[in-house]
Amino acid sequence: MTTLPFTADYLQELQTATDEIARAAGRLLQEKFAQPRQIQLKGARDLVTDADFAAQKLITDFLRARYPEHGFLTEEKDGDLPADGPVIWVIDPLDGTSNYSRQQPQYCVSIAAIAADQAPLCGAVYDPVRDELFSAARGQGCRLNGQPIHVYPLEETAAALVCFDWNRLPHKQAGILRLLEQLAPLVHSVRATGSAALALAWVAAGRLDGYFNFGLNAWDMAAGQLLIAEAGGVTSNLRGEPWRLIDGNCLAGGASVHALLRQIAL
Repeated sequence: MTTLPFTADYLQELQTATDEIARAAGRLLQEKFAQPRQIQLKGARDLVTDADFAAQKLITDFLRARYPEHGFLTEEKDGDLPADGPVIWVIDPLDGTSNYSRQQPQYCVSIAAIAADQAPLCGAVYDPVRDELFSAARGQGCRLNGQPIHVYPLEETAAALVCFDWNRLPHKQAGILRLLEQLAPLVHSVRATGSAALALAWVAAGRLDGYFNFGLNAWDMAAGQLLIAEAGGVTSNLRGEPWRLIDGNCLAGGASVHALLRQIAL
């Protein structure tokens, strides 16, 4: 396996490619949004549409042509994709499939590049409905359509707007309800988006102050985690440890709200 020097120039190259293909995949999703679509059950309760597969193929074909040595970790399984490489692309071609399948305009494309040791390199979350591209490269800050963004400098957690997403697995639901019961009296408002990656991008942009989820996959979180870090925020697992790909949960936000979530989640 080739070892690559992750220089600032190389990170910028990866970011440019990520931004380009995220926008292209988002345009494809928009084209298909109002069209009749094929919806299937994936596992017991998850949905997948033909748009998920089409967007993923567009993304992976583009990246494989440009970076043939790289590996892939994708939401929609594809045995033809290499799993290993000096860079791994972590891809959710359509985050918010349930919203999308019911023509609710709250969904996005999420793409991240990580090193073989799982260190984040770059990431993008693209919201095609609002034409908003949230992007970040390691050590280079976070941007929305090219303009720098930061987590909201909240002083009082009582004014916080916190987001979460429900989980369809019964054994996860009790923990979510317990956290909600304790959190709701302490903050301004709590709401759900139906798209983890988009919620994380909104935390990075200061539109939300915090986010928690008890049932995540790596592709839900990989890009958003870097966005928040580069925007000055914090992401962790429920124990307060730095978030990793293997973690199936997350707490995220600015420092004060993250600390509040961590205190309640313990």
